[in-house]
Amino acid sequence: MAPKLWSPCVSRLIDSLTWRLAPGFLGKVARHAVQGYPWVSGDPSRLTVDPGVQLNDTLLNCASGTITIAPDIVLGHGVSLLTGTHDHRQLGSARKLTVPRTGCDIVIREGAWLASNVTGPCLIGEHAVVAAGAVVVEDIPPCAVAGGVPAHLLYRLDER
Repeated sequence: MAPKLWSPCVSRLIDSLTWRLAPGFLGKVARHAVQGYPWVSGDPSRLTVDPGVQLNDTLLNCASGTITIAPDIVLGHGVSLLTGTHDHRQLGSARKLTVPRTGCDIVIREGAWLASNVTGPCLIGEHAVVAAGAVVVEDIPPCAVAGGVPAHLLYRLDER
């Protein structure tokens, strides 16, 4: 069964309603019920996810590239897979409107683990591990453990 994907507009509406209409215990239950769903920004057809992957509350931004998620990966809570970018050379409202459609693809290979709050466009190699809070700005090789801001190689799994 494919994961349920909600658009950012629907997600914002649900958040707003659960916080305003149901504070207290009932609101907490309602917020917990919708927290586990991923949010997709951009064109959902640019997203390929293995059916067995649990996306949790992942933010998937497909505005400037594609996102491919292989089987047997682990995603922590709050992971942001962001292909969207703007042309930083532009000024004013032109910067806001200049969004490239390609060039920032994300590929997560089989068996990788991205801990909570990981973000960034890149290729994550097979069985790689990315530490919580890392900002990935370049590819992570297979069987590597990376962390930090920006993320860097900490050690290789086959070296231990």
